[in-house]
Amino acid sequence: MRWSEPLGGILLCLVLLGCQPQMEPSAEAPPVTPPPGFPPVPVPPDNPITAERRELGRRLFYDPAVLSPNGTIACASCHRQARAFSDALALSAGIHGRKHWRSTLPLFNVAYAPALLWDGSIASIEEDVLVTLRAALTLGWRDTAEFAQRLRESPFYRAAFRRAFGQEPSALLAARAIATFVRTIFSGASAYDRFRQGDSSALTPAQQRGMRIFFRVGCAECHPPPLFTDYQYHATGMLAHYWEAGRASVTGNPGDYARFRTPTLRNVALTAPYLHDGSVGSLRELLRRYNAGGYPLPNKDARIRPLGLSEPELQDLEAFLQSLTDSLLLRNPAYAAP
Repeated sequence: MRWSEPLGGILLCLVLLGCQPQMEPSAEAPPVTPPPGFPPVPVPPDNPITAERRELGRRLFYDPAVLSPNGTIACASCHRQARAFSDALALSAGIHGRKHWRSTLPLFNVAYAPALLWDGSIASIEEDVLVTLRAALTLGWRDTAEFAQRLRESPFYRAAFRRAFGQEPSALLAARAIATFVRTIFSGASAYDRFRQGDSSALTPAQQRGMRIFFRVGCAECHPPPLFTDYQYHATGMLAHYWEAGRASVTGNPGDYARFRTPTLRNVALTAPYLHDGSVGSLRELLRRYNAGGYPLPNKDARIRPLGLSEPELQDLEAFLQSLTDSLLLRNPAYAAP
C-alpha cells in the first residue's frame, strides 16, 4: 500500500486510531451514481454501501501486507487500474507465482453481474473475495482465522473496521468491505458514450463505420449496450480444442460444455490476451476468428457464423471497439491506491 503521509504522521495516526473507542458504522451511504444510461446499482441488503466500508475496501484491495500470508500480492496484483482492472497475462498468477488455468476478468461494472468468473460458479462479489482468500492459486490463506488475526494485529485496521462495521476485523467483514469498493467501480465514459450523448465528433469516421458493422452483423446480440455483455454463457468455438468443461463444470449439463460467460467489450483494447485461457494475443486475431465463424463444435452457438467481412471492415470494427476505452477509469483517483 502506498502512503502519502510522512512516516511520523503515519505512526501518530495509527496510535491515535488504535486508542479510539468502538464506533458504530455510519448509516449514511454515499451517493452511488452509475454512468448515464446504466441501470440502478444492485446492492445486497446485508451489505449496504457506506463511505467507511468503501474506503476500507479500497485500502484492503491494494494492501499485500495483510491480504496474502507472505505479504507479496493483493487484489490489485491481478486487477490493475491501468489495465482496466485486469492484467496483461494469459493466465493469472497468484501467491508464489502459481499460475491459474484461466485469464483474469476485469472488475469494473461487476455490480451488475448475476454471477462471477468465466463459468459463473460464484454467486456474489463477497463470496468471490472469500474464495480468493482461501484458494491456493490466488491469495493462499490456509485458514481465514489467520487472516483475521493479521488484521486485528493492525491498530489502523482495527479502528477502520470499527468505523465501517462497529466490530472487530474478520474475513467475512473484509470480504464485504472489498466487495463494496469493487461494486462502486464503474466504466461508462468512453468516446462511444460521448457520441451516444450527442457529441458527434467523439467517434472518428472509421469508428462510426465500425459501430454500424457491430450492430449489423449481430455482435450486440451477446454484447448489448450499455454493459456490452449479456452475462450469459455461450460456446463460441474460438478454439480448436477445449480442455475444460466451462459452464458444464457448474451445472453438470453436457450441453453446457465449452460455454463461458460473455465478457464485456468495454475497455477490450486494454484487456488482451483474450478468451478464458488467454490464448488469443490480439484483438485483430480474435476478430478474424469470429469473422471466419470459429471452429466446429457440437453445441456452438448458432449465431457464430462466417461474417464475410473484408480486412478494411475488420479494421473499422476494431477501431469501434477501441472507442469503448474509458480513459477516466484508468486515472480516477477514487479507484486508485490510497
